[in-house]
Amino acid sequence: MKAGFAETVITPSDGRCYLAGYGGPWSTGVHDDLYASAVYLEEGETRAVLLSFDLIGMNGPLIAKVKAGVSEALGVDDGSIFFTCTHTHEGPEVRRRVRSASGEELDYLDAYEPFLAERAAEVATAAASLARPCEVRVNRAWVDENMNRRFFMPDGTWYFVPSYKDLVPITNQHEDKELGAVYFCPPGDRHPFGVILNYTMHPLTAGNTTSLISADVPGVVRETIREGLGCLTCYVTGAAGDNHPKAPEGGFAETRRVGQVLATTAITRWFDSYLLPQPLAIKTMTRSVTLTYRTAEEMRRIPTVGDVSEERMRSYMERIPAPGGDVEVPFSLLAVGPILFIGVPGELVAELGQTLKWYSPFQRTYIMYQATESFGYIAHPNAYLWGGYEAASGQLSPSSVRPLMDAIIDAMEELAR
Repeated sequence: MKAGFAETVITPSDGRCYLAGYGGPWSTGVHDDLYASAVYLEEGETRAVLLSFDLIGMNGPLIAKVKAGVSEALGVDDGSIFFTCTHTHEGPEVRRRVRSASGEELDYLDAYEPFLAERAAEVATAAASLARPCEVRVNRAWVDENMNRRFFMPDGTWYFVPSYKDLVPITNQHEDKELGAVYFCPPGDRHPFGVILNYTMHPLTAGNTTSLISADVPGVVRETIREGLGCLTCYVTGAAGDNHPKAPEGGFAETRRVGQVLATTAITRWFDSYLLPQPLAIKTMTRSVTLTYRTAEEMRRIPTVGDVSEERMRSYMERIPAPGGDVEVPFSLLAVGPILFIGVPGELVAELGQTLKWYSPFQRTYIMYQATESFGYIAHPNAYLWGGYEAASGQLSPSSVRPLMDAIIDAMEELAR
């Protein structure tokens, strides 16, 4: 097998953008650069490329536009091109359906979209040009740097933990603390030339404390591993829909601390990593399933939404293109031997990500967040009976969750045959 790693800066050239995730503000400068990281993989006639972007997420039309450029540059079918977004909240909003808090259109996108497509094609081509024979080593660790931000009292009263930080020590919903690491090494040499790292946590340790552009935790992880192991890292956020850092909005000192913890763990666990036996087959699959957008009636049945004002309800429903209508929802699968990466179409909660891990016919399975579309939050069915931010903020019908999960599980099993 061959692999190649490359990265390129995707920070807006003038440092001006509408910061995604908190509804603004407009950026006032750059704290640290945003990157697109590319991993090129080749085994026999099979080729694939994975790109991770320091963006909050991308909608289908932008994904298609950027993929087309990569496909043309590499001569790789777009079904073998895999995207994911780290979900930094300190980068440009690139989803055209979003407007600024004052209703302004995001005028920088006309220039930024072609810039992003050009950089993606360049970094994918660079990764392919650097491809070399390799061995693959794997390891995992349990890192206690995330929390589940959903908290409910016995009577169903909901608290969004980041807004009630006294609850952090007692938050008790599901957390996926697995740090998954895949090390690509020259044959016969333990020292990696590239790492794929997966952790389930919203990367917003700085978050709304700043108006500066930043990659947040993934940027520190890449920098620290580059210093410690002398190689590039492709950071992939897991199913972090309801998994948060323990000190969100803690400022850049907390960004450095958490990033260094994750990176140091990855460096430490490289030493006792396991060498996968060759050969390692590369398998790819991109599928879609017909699902349904949610309706206003479904929205009103969510406990924490049903009694909101009509104005607030309209703001929820404005995010949904065709309430009650059908929609094709894509997902993607990339397997490297016994390792599977699953690209999901939005903000999958950790409970669903863990379910996919449990049902996976691959020994090691990792979720790629905001990978194939950005349909908002995709919560587990029981979450809609309790309510909360994640249940209220998605575009898909609650009835769509089971068919989506079934389709992914069926596709995993087919890929494993």
